[in-house]
Amino acid sequence: MAKVPSGQTAATFSGSGAVWFKTGQITAVTNGGTSITFPTDNLAQYTFTIPSKLPDGDYLVRIEHIALHASSSFGGAQFYISCGQIHVFGGGSTSPSSYVSIPGVYTGNEPGILINIYWPIPTTYTQPGPAVWS
Repeated sequence: MAKVPSGQTAATFSGSGAVWFKTGQITAVTNGGTSITFPTDNLAQYTFTIPSKLPDGDYLVRIEHIALHASSSFGGAQFYISCGQIHVFGGGSTSPSSYVSIPGVYTGNEPGILINIYWPIPTTYTQPGPAVWS
């Protein structure tokens, strides 16, 4: 998510710069190298809770799904993006302490982006991007 600056609207805010923070994620599940599964397979919608301490205001929301079927070579991961505009009402007064830039948060060399999911089957999976702020 990214808070729209005062004096702008969600329709005019570009979201550029280090303004993005993560509020949720669904990560791949491994069991020590026997299998890797993806809970988002065939998922039609994603519901997440906006932290109650987030200040009121307009925000951009970005949902990304990273397809890893061709990610064993650099540039093979495929990013599927959806964006939306929301207004938070009845929020709190605490903002995240760290932000990332989009583009810029990924180099393509992160272990959760440059990964062979077929062989050897990964024993662990590291979700790329910043930590979830809650």
